[in-house]
Amino acid sequence: MKMATLKQSLADFLCKETGGDCVYEGETMKNSHAELAITTAEFELMVQALRDTLDANNIGTREKNELLKILAPMKRDVVTK
Repeated sequence: MKMATLKQSLADFLCKETGGDCVYEGETMKNSHAELAITTAEFELMVQALRDTLDANNIGTREKNELLKILAPMKRDVVTK
């Protein structure tokens, strides 16, 4: 998958998951991560990178926590190793 396609897919996914009026046509989290053998440690690094990015863009604590709360249950579909 090309980076531009991945970025657009991620944007559509996050928009949909946060209640936006977007259409996400990609795979489920489980299907798209099944072959990647992602560990808990790798997942936690991604979460920290997301937090750092949100902080760097001055996203408020409440909004940041709301997003992380939406994404947290997806860990079981992403971590496969």
